[in-house]
Amino acid sequence: MSSRRLRVRSAILALAVAPLLAACGSGADGAGGEVTISFAWWGSDGRATITKKAVELFEQRNPGIKVNTTFSAYNAYWDKVATQTAGGSPPDVMTMDTRYLSEYGERKVLLDLDEGAGKQVSLADINPELAATGTIDGKRFAVPWAQNASSLVYDPDAYQAAGVDLGKPMTWEAFRAAAEKVSAAGGFTTRGVTDFGLLDSALEIWLRQHGKSFYTAKGELGFGAGDLRAFWELAGRFRTTRAGSSADVTASNNTSPEQSPLGKKLTNAEFAYDSVYPGYQKARGKDLAVAPYPSDDPANTGQYRRPAMFLSVSARGKAQEASAKLVNFLINDPEAGKILGAERGLPPNLKIRGQLAAEATGTNKVIFAYEAAIEPKLGPAPAVPPKGAGAIQKLLQRTYEEVAFERLSLDDAVGRFMSEAQKDLK
Repeated sequence: MSSRRLRVRSAILALAVAPLLAACGSGADGAGGEVTISFAWWGSDGRATITKKAVELFEQRNPGIKVNTTFSAYNAYWDKVATQTAGGSPPDVMTMDTRYLSEYGERKVLLDLDEGAGKQVSLADINPELAATGTIDGKRFAVPWAQNASSLVYDPDAYQAAGVDLGKPMTWEAFRAAAEKVSAAGGFTTRGVTDFGLLDSALEIWLRQHGKSFYTAKGELGFGAGDLRAFWELAGRFRTTRAGSSADVTASNNTSPEQSPLGKKLTNAEFAYDSVYPGYQKARGKDLAVAPYPSDDPANTGQYRRPAMFLSVSARGKAQEASAKLVNFLINDPEAGKILGAERGLPPNLKIRGQLAAEATGTNKVIFAYEAAIEPKLGPAPAVPPKGAGAIQKLLQRTYEEVAFERLSLDDAVGRFMSEAQKDLK
């Protein structure tokens, strides 16, 4: 188990067995005085700018509530939240990821939003299937803040120059051949696509296309060693034919579009959530496009209505009424919806989504159009991932990198992953 994973799990376990050292929020709900709550999220400076603008509007509407905001890059965010949680003071309002929802929800860190203060968070205008993704064993520990979908972000000029139209459905082999053509056109210095073998999101879509799932409803792996081997063999064909990025470029990838191989102009396509598309376009400095994943079965894209991220309220905070009010505002207020736009994905509130779709321009218009096009083919959302999903994401990445650098054979890598993943799920 990784040292980071041990820190996270130790932090959560410490909370479960130890009394609270402090409660979050410098003020309590009730008449008189100002209530102060903390609100944390992950993301870029651009995301922070619009989020703070929405928070300022909330404070104007609610002069008795002050909101202290913080944000970090994705990995740093989870390290910080784990440390704060172990000390008894998680953020009053926090952005939650599906990979960590079970971890925090089942440890009683998060407020059940169907009870008490949480009842003021309205889900009346949210798609019921999307809303259900924040529920574990009948308790609503989170509400979706945005909806996104898996996609292929690509440079249409590079692919059109190679005689390829990614606007049409493609099989995996057809896409590999197309990406190889793009690599060849660039003298193989710029590759057709970033290697996807290290992405849990890509593995999930591929598994769904083959009738499998990443996790079962019981919290176990929904695939076997043979499935993982086949997926890594597919990614390996991209890499060895130079359709995909080289090992050193792949290993330099991180969660930031600006620092990704596509963002750094080392590849011409990358599998990513569509909500990240604007960041790629800004990094490239030109118009990019979005397409669905390749699939060998045109009737099964493997895609689903995905919560881009959630909003959760701390069960330990003193200002739960104010915290829940902020969550409801960020999800359901039309003016807040206009400020936030589609930066995190489509607004979960369908009325706000419809209004923004009609007015959308630029990258937002592309995202709205893409999701409208794939809507008829979206399948049911999977169960909430079990505790350990965050660690397994990292395990998949580092194990595949060993394969890409040829430090591990494929069979040894598959065996190592399956063994360590079982430990992370315990």
